Amino acid sequence: MKFLNQSKKNILLYFFIIFSIASLIKNCLQALNWSSDFQWFPSTLLLKGINHYDYFLKGGQPFLSQEGEYTHGLYILLLPFASLDWELAKFFWMITNAFFVLAIPFLICKKFEVSKNLTIIIMCIFATCSPTRTVINYGQQSLLIMFFFILPFLYNNKKSFFFSGVSFFKYNIGFILPIYFLVTKKFKYLLISIIPSLIAWIVYFNMTGSDPISNLFEPLKLVISKNYSWGGDIYSFTKSSNIFNKDFLYLNAKQFNTFASIVISFSLCFLIIFKITKIKDKLLQLSLVCLSTLVLAPHANYDYIFLLPLLVYSLKNFKHNKFNFYLIIFYFYLNKIFKHQLGFETGGINYYDTSLFILFFYCLIYNLFNYKY
Repeated sequence: MKFLNQSKKNILLYFFIIFSIASLIKNCLQALNWSSDFQWFPSTLLLKGINHYDYFLKGGQPFLSQEGEYTHGLYILLLPFASLDWELAKFFWMITNAFFVLAIPFLICKKFEVSKNLTIIIMCIFATCSPTRTVINYGQQSLLIMFFFILPFLYNNKKSFFFSGVSFFKYNIGFILPIYFLVTKKFKYLLISIIPSLIAWIVYFNMTGSDPISNLFEPLKLVISKNYSWGGDIYSFTKSSNIFNKDFLYLNAKQFNTFASIVISFSLCFLIIFKITKIKDKLLQLSLVCLSTLVLAPHANYDYIFLLPLLVYSLKNFKHNKFNFYLIIFYFYLNKIFKHQLGFETGGINYYDTSLFILFFYCLIYNLFNYKY
């Protein structure tokens, strides 16, 4: 943009802001007609004293796509929404998601001293990108989880570590933070971060009259019964390869393959996090922790909002991080178009998702080993 004078740059920036606001409003309106993934229904069951895990495990039918596969804490957190009828609950959830769309990039940029104009550009990109639009349209919880996930990297105090435990409610994202706390030897903060999940579990089994021990493992049982796998992560590739397709001790072949895939993902996670903690740049640390959770565990498109910290880092250091930036922009705006044109369905393993996974995995390894320690 060197060929543009300041006046033209301002006009272009104003246009980008107006376009982003219009896009956000459009997606908020779509959320009022959809929000199928918003976990309102399981929370309404909880409000009635019904154990929704047991309900679904016994073949109970979900409302839209609300299948209740997250941990206890999310449904406790959503109880205020469950007290409302569906249409009103959708409206207030849409407002909540819109708040996080603006707050998350603003807080990251403020913490890491990003210039005002670049902050605005980043906020506009985040508001208009495909993962964010999908979160809002589907009524997903990823923005909520991300807000609490990043807190320990923004504020080094007990409150931020306590509330970071809310991110544990979405198992395929929050799993990486306890490992990060362990590797960095923040044992006290790890214990503090577990408290929200512990409280939620106690409240849940008391509200539903469930057996505490059985209820503790019900989220895991429900998740395993869904047999989730996507196409762009270590866990899904290991699981789909059936390398461990044999009985082992008390586990049948399917259970052992799932167990082995989890072990491999967690083992790699420890190695990667150990390397990440050697990085002194806190923004890059946050970026690679977020990228690691995308590479190691199954995720749909909406979870790729976690590329935001790496986008911020890449734009701040654009000269040496062009590959990061171009890959993120491709995924944010062109990924769905390419995938649709090539005829690939969502989920599963295919050549397109494999290629994307290789690119993101390369991006992670490149940033890990290219950093000057």
